[in-house]
Amino acid sequence: MNRSPGSASPRAIGFFWGFAEATLFFIVPDVWIGWVALTARRAVWGVLAFTLAGALLGGAVMYAVSTTTEPETTAALLDGVPTVGRDAIQQVDEEMEEHGPRSVLYGPLRMGTPYKLYARSAGVQDESLLAFMLWSIPGRLERLLLFTVAALVVGTLFRAWIAAHRRRVLALYVAAWAAFYAFYVARIGF
Repeated sequence: MNRSPGSASPRAIGFFWGFAEATLFFIVPDVWIGWVALTARRAVWGVLAFTLAGALLGGAVMYAVSTTTEPETTAALLDGVPTVGRDAIQQVDEEMEEHGPRSVLYGPLRMGTPYKLYARSAGVQDESLLAFMLWSIPGRLERLLLFTVAALVVGTLFRAWIAAHRRRVLALYVAAWAAFYAFYVARIGF
């Protein structure tokens, strides 16, 4: 990243990635936030805030679509997203029915129940949009904040090495995420 830490581009990427992952994209914005935390530490809090804002907007869009579309149609749409399956959709529907909007806190505690499923379920079940959005803030930050802090610690401890070996760090970073997604897809299914 050759832009200054105050540049709008890293924040814009975070915003759009957060939005995309909250709707129909399947790669978490943690990938971008982690890279920023490793290489442009001062910019990371702005990127995190914009990523959260994008995710919340994406969640609101999924909620709105789900209030005006047949539940089976939205379930079929999300079932077509890689790593999302009917079992997860049904599980989230049951959690939302039992616990309401606060169930959005459960997704990050398991390995990868997508936020978009909670947004869909809240809309389908006619939960309060305000309550869902308020619960979404800690629900999204649960994992994002933990990952951000971990990447910041690594970025700070290895600052000189990262600066001297940027391409090697990028290759290692991409390889680590590829390994994570290979494991995730093997566990969850594509």
